[in-house]
Amino acid sequence: MRARRLPTCRPRAAPGRRARGFTLFEIMMVLAILVIIVGVGLPAMISTVRKGPMRQALADLEEGFLRARMRAILTGQPAELVIHAADGTLTLRSVSEGPAPSVEPGVSFPPVDLGEEFRETAGPPKRATTGDLPDFSAKLDPSVAFKQLTVSLRDVMDETEAAVRFYPNGTCDALTALLVSEAGQERALTLEITTGRMGLEVIR
Repeated sequence: MRARRLPTCRPRAAPGRRARGFTLFEIMMVLAILVIIVGVGLPAMISTVRKGPMRQALADLEEGFLRARMRAILTGQPAELVIHAADGTLTLRSVSEGPAPSVEPGVSFPPVDLGEEFRETAGPPKRATTGDLPDFSAKLDPSVAFKQLTVSLRDVMDETEAAVRFYPNGTCDALTALLVSEAGQERALTLEITTGRMGLEVIR
């Protein structure tokens, strides 16, 4: 009597489906698309993160004004932001006592607030020295230049240096300036003498 063989069970593959991986061509195509996307978007990302020449120049001027005012208030001596219009350099220096600018009668000065970073946390107030405060210097981008520069109603555009003085009571010299860039941008700056705040107007 012949032995009966049982049929072997083999797993059936799902109809219409074949198990396979990605080919080298498909991987290369995906990488090529990624490279194109990064190449197109990277310059835009860099320009967004990095400030343009005009924006950087305005930020440097505003920081210089703030540091000069801070130094004058904390040391009790006038400080100056020196502007060299010819090459666009900015430097900060302390000066000997000088008279504060006169203001109209009845004008009151707002409380001087230098922010949390400079407030005393405990103990009696101490007068800082210039050695305790960070120095400041900057240079504007060559594509940005001063077109007009007036300090205390005096045209200083053609002078070697223009000094904007800040006083211990928080006041400062009056300033009007006009900045232009090679890209056609034009910005008008002013300084409020009672608060030392920089005003900005976009001309074009």
